[in-house]
Amino acid sequence: MSDHRPGPPVPVTCAHRPTTPDGLVIPYGNVRLDDGGCDFRTHHNSRWLRCWQDSLCQVCGDPTGSPTVLLCGPRQLNGLLFDEPPLHPECALYASRACPMVAGDRSHYRTGEVLAHRSRGATCPDPGCDCGGWVPTPGLTTAPGGDPAHPWFAAYVTGYTLAGTPDAGHPGGVRVTGGVCRVQQVLRVRQVSETGRAMSPWRTVEDWAERYQAPLLAAGPAVVDGRTL
Repeated sequence: MSDHRPGPPVPVTCAHRPTTPDGLVIPYGNVRLDDGGCDFRTHHNSRWLRCWQDSLCQVCGDPTGSPTVLLCGPRQLNGLLFDEPPLHPECALYASRACPMVAGDRSHYRTGEVLAHRSRGATCPDPGCDCGGWVPTPGLTTAPGGDPAHPWFAAYVTGYTLAGTPDAGHPGGVRVTGGVCRVQQVLRVRQVSETGRAMSPWRTVEDWAERYQAPLLAAGPAVVDGRTL
């Protein structure tokens, strides 16, 4: 998302969320700045993890229920291995209109230092917090700066399993990196946008299952045992 993009109408699911000065919802899973803005390129690490673990919507912060929507690019769709936390259908629609990348408005991801690491992130917005402001975090999940934009899809799913990579510094020795679905958990897939053009209404993708390739979980991410949502 962008701090300077006019906001679409706020859905009822997000009515309780704070907004930026120009009317954009500040997502639950992103870094909120002390000046009232938001760093839409930086995830709030603990909330991002909570969204995956507890199936909370990354925009409004409430439980998603079923179906859950997972926004993704072609690579994530082909392997059903997702890195963007879940959303309500209504919140996914809002994000597809508010975020210029998901909306297909930009040809490349933005470059440069994220807002949370500049002066705007020097103060925490939580009153009384002594954290000293936002700092760069190893393994932080952000949009890749400068990479070409890709089409976006919305996968409607009944559930997912957490996926991660071995990391002794995290609980259980695994750092959660996203979620993985079985083909049977996918109800349908719709294309949200392609570079330079939004799909309105979203176009149903009939052949997505024909392109599915099971992710090599042993060679890449490792599914976290016992955590099927």
